[in-house]
Amino acid sequence: MSNLGVFVPLWQENIFRSRLSIESFAMSTLGTLYEHEELINYYLYIAIGLCIEIIFIILGFLYVHRFKKIYDKKLKEKYSPVIDSVLFPLLFNNKPIDETIASPEYQNYARREKFQRNILQSIIKLHTNYSGDYNLKLEEFYRKSGLINLSFVKLESESWSLICEGIRELSQMDIQESYGKICKLVRHKNDTLKLEALLGVISLKGSAGLTVLNDYQQPINDWIQLNLIYEINNNKHSSVYDFSEFLESKNESLIILGLRLISNSNQNQYIDRVKEICETAKSARVRTQAGQTINKLSYLNFNYLT
Repeated sequence: MSNLGVFVPLWQENIFRSRLSIESFAMSTLGTLYEHEELINYYLYIAIGLCIEIIFIILGFLYVHRFKKIYDKKLKEKYSPVIDSVLFPLLFNNKPIDETIASPEYQNYARREKFQRNILQSIIKLHTNYSGDYNLKLEEFYRKSGLINLSFVKLESESWSLICEGIRELSQMDIQESYGKICKLVRHKNDTLKLEALLGVISLKGSAGLTVLNDYQQPINDWIQLNLIYEINNNKHSSVYDFSEFLESKNESLIILGLRLISNSNQNQYIDRVKEICETAKSARVRTQAGQTINKLSYLNFNYLT
């Protein structure tokens, strides 16, 4: 009983001391906060000011972006009839190109950057929708008017989307002298830009444009490969490149592309080499693709013989 009698007061005393410590700490903290109230208010005002400033910056950005879109739309509406008056006589009334370029309708706006961009967009769109002599006229106007320079400038841009735009314009307008610059872009790290460059060389040179890949070391993903095959199937160039060179590459993805292209082009003369790859290749993906290529070539060869 004596031990219990001693223990209880000590236990109560410990609780009492803990309460005093907590209250002391709380009072000390409140005292410190009170002493630094002005400093706290100062930082609070700064934080509120920064929040307000960020909100105004965002609103300003949205306003400028919307204003720019409205401005560009109005310019397009303004330039549209001017562009029609320049291009339609050229295409449908056989107006000479030099006369078209020298005409007041064109010269009054020719040096305006926005007008140049708008008429270039119209030329590319017309070139897509028409063919034959119409396209030849558009291509010549594109060269002689100097609009070709806008596309070449885009190739030097730091924006990959602008570079892609330049590649599409130059390849579609059949500017053969752009081939070398576009080839260099095939090795770009951006897959979208890489694909656009490969599509560009196919557009300019047909399937032979893929010689740029002969010593290619980077992987070529399935998305790029399928797009290349589609472009070759829909290309204006009729000649078919000898894709067997890809089969000797050390790049696994390039071997697979070569097998797919051989299958797609029905190059039966390489079936023995494909069989050899199917039997000896270390990569399961390569063996699988080789097997699929053999099946297609054998099926086509069987139908041809029967």
